[in-house]
Amino acid sequence: MSRRLEVGAIVVGAAILLGGSAFAAESPRIAYKLHCSGCHLLDGTGSKLGGIPPIPGVAGHFLRHEKGRLYLVHVPGLANSGLGAKESADLLNYIMDTWGHNDRPADASPFTEREVTELRAQRVNDIMMLRKEIEADLRKQGVDLAY
Repeated sequence: MSRRLEVGAIVVGAAILLGGSAFAAESPRIAYKLHCSGCHLLDGTGSKLGGIPPIPGVAGHFLRHEKGRLYLVHVPGLANSGLGAKESADLLNYIMDTWGHNDRPADASPFTEREVTELRAQRVNDIMMLRKEIEADLRKQGVDLAY
């Protein structure tokens, strides 16, 4: 087993033993590994073959759209993670700071616990349709998020 897989197994094992979200609350980086990297991979690149969009070069652009923050809060991995609103906000801020910093608007504010709570209360019937709507609007502004 490679060193990377050993470390990953230890992280997942510890998270299970410590109750998942309680352990993830210690670090947004660990929360990313536990709740996002299974689809988006450790480096955020996703999988074209699997239809999983990359995070780098893409995530920050969602903050340019009025429904972008709603979309990000309802991305399935986060929405189904079991993380609290504060941990979710911290995770989204980690993602933006790690991979979205070059593409987000300069005046984009960090996610807050209150905002995540409010956005979670808004119903999203079809997350893929919401993404397509945002992508189409951003494309009109010269930002192409196709992958």
